[in-house]
Amino acid sequence: MPTHRCVKDGVSGVSGLLATNSDSIVIIGGGVIGLSIAYELACRGQQVHVVERGTEFGKEASWAGAGILPPANPETALDPLEKLRGISHQLHPEWAERLQSETGIDTEFRRCGGIYLARKQGEAASLAGYMSLLRQEGIQAEAVDQDALLALEPTLDPGQFCAAYLLPDELTLRNPRHVKALLRACELRNVQLTADCEIHGFDTTGEQITGLQSSQGPITGSRFCLTAGAWSSQILQHVSDIPTGIVPIRGQMLLFDAPPGLITHILNEGSRYLVPRADGKILAGSCEEEVGFEKGTTTEMLEQLEDFAYSVVPALKEYEVTLSWSGLRPGSFDGVPYIGKVPQVDNLFMASGHFRSGIHLSTGTAVWIADLLEGNPMPSALQHFSLIR
Repeated sequence: MPTHRCVKDGVSGVSGLLATNSDSIVIIGGGVIGLSIAYELACRGQQVHVVERGTEFGKEASWAGAGILPPANPETALDPLEKLRGISHQLHPEWAERLQSETGIDTEFRRCGGIYLARKQGEAASLAGYMSLLRQEGIQAEAVDQDALLALEPTLDPGQFCAAYLLPDELTLRNPRHVKALLRACELRNVQLTADCEIHGFDTTGEQITGLQSSQGPITGSRFCLTAGAWSSQILQHVSDIPTGIVPIRGQMLLFDAPPGLITHILNEGSRYLVPRADGKILAGSCEEEVGFEKGTTTEMLEQLEDFAYSVVPALKEYEVTLSWSGLRPGSFDGVPYIGKVPQVDNLFMASGHFRSGIHLSTGTAVWIADLLEGNPMPSALQHFSLIR
């Protein structure tokens, strides 16, 4: 049985059926959101069971992303989503240090800074407005001229851009390593981890869920949290008719085999970016395609990403593209994730729809959901993320 083993054995040696604990908090979905919630709960001494539909944990959108963590300030945030972003941003350095200490896995978390670029006057005006808003929130954003831009990134073609800003507090991490560290930390804290486990339905008594019907047998628990990313709406339909509007949005990426130091900052232009890894390799992304649950890359989009990368850093033409991949992000109809209790179900909660910000918002989401699951008082801002809005 392809059950991911941890310190606590997840398989009964007598019957071959999945061993479950009726007191556990069951997390449905083993991506970065689900694993972060499991880790936070386990750190608080809770018994946790994570079930994942895939054969491996964190191999959907969590694995595919670029790991960009834009700066945010929870003290001066002007709306609840920015508040959550700010809380998460403050937590990431602490989590990175703790995960490395506990697991020995370097997530390549670092403060590399980000440069935001605009080619046209209209784009420059929009970017200037965004930078003004960031400054109002107490976030450092410095305008840089062409000479300063060339000094920061010598391989850039500064003549392509009419505006550029430096955000020194933009952070990055390496998604696969971060997920691997979370998974290992959960194992070390005796979280039960079950992969290759499809959820077919819920067992209920009144407004309480008593268990899950799964491809590996019944799963019992005391509280349940749905964190299945782009697949969350499909699972929720088994127990609730509340439409969440979560849809899969495909993003494609490619990797250049560049040497260390070719670029040192994250380079952002609109919704696209170049991200330098610690080993020098450079990620180029991304796109937003509504193609249902169809994964995979396309020649047309990868060529667009290559052209974008060459236009920003012409020197990249000298280096080979060694990998390309795609992921399905969970988008919501209004760009705001769903975080909170599922109405009319007393012990079911949801954390999904984080779209392009799953890694970034994972730490703050984990703390808020863990508080909810433990019955702690919640901030009024959480209403903004309600399933009914």
